[in-house]
Amino acid sequence: MRAGPITAVMLSATLALSACAPQYDESTRADLRAQVVAVSTASAAGDWPAATAALDELATEVTRARRDGRLDDQRFAAIVSAMELVRQDLEAAVAAAESEAERQRLEAEQARLQEQIAQLQAEQSDPGPAPAPKGGDDGKEGKDDKPGKPGKEGKGEGRSEGSGPGGSSGIVPAGGPRAH
Repeated sequence: MRAGPITAVMLSATLALSACAPQYDESTRADLRAQVVAVSTASAAGDWPAATAALDELATEVTRARRDGRLDDQRFAAIVSAMELVRQDLEAAVAAAESEAERQRLEAEQARLQEQIAQLQAEQSDPGPAPAPKGGDDGKEGKDDKPGKPGKEGKGEGRSEGSGPGGSSGIVPAGGPRAH
């Protein structure tokens, strides 16, 4: 915000115009101008804490000058009024900076969330390897060479048990060799 330096310059001009008054000595004017320059410089740099601290020092110096009789009431009131404008500008600048920082934080958070959403969507659209179909039709042809029908496993064809040559029943004892 540029209003802080502008108001600080106005305060400087107020101090300079008041320099003609009889009780406003050169030393007091130089001290107050140095304080105004510090406020203006910090404000122009966007260093709001330093600008506020310099403004507080200026207020202390102005109060001390009035107490010591180096500033009359009229000059004191004009300087205090200008300092209040500067303080308002500084407070507005601090609020704007905080608002901007919060806006940037929210934008960064929104970008991070958008990235996460995009990553989740990409994971959802890439299913990976197709799972094997479940159920009775596993795509194998049965023994009767008709597609889609499961084979007749475990059933002998043509001969009944025990009717083989040599009187073999076709039953193999457990643990014995099996012929395929």
